[in-house]
Amino acid sequence: MRQLTESANSATWIAEQSEASKIDLIGFSIVEWSAHKGESAAYIQTIEVHPAFRGRGIGAELLSRSEASARAAGAHTIELHVDVENAEAIGLYESRGYARQGREEHYYARHRAAFIYAKPLG
Repeated sequence: MRQLTESANSATWIAEQSEASKIDLIGFSIVEWSAHKGESAAYIQTIEVHPAFRGRGIGAELLSRSEASARAAGAHTIELHVDVENAEAIGLYESRGYARQGREEHYYARHRAAFIYAKPLG
């Protein structure tokens, strides 16, 4: 994870909450990009939001910032995997223009499947 977050071809976004003198990490996202066959593409490695803070737009903001980082790096498309049982995340991605490209079995722990989504970054 450290190698990915320190790469020049990636961006990490962190959502924090501060109370008094305490700052808590409540979410983060990591996106990376690369050129393949002359076409630059990005991949969202992860978007995580603490369960107590879900439904407040934090995931949507992390997604927007990840897309902006990829676009600024010259990526023309962005992809991600999402657990087939994560209806909230699937709804977010579809509402933001992501289209389902396929399914990958045994992608997550305990042999859970993932949907593959992609979006053009115009």
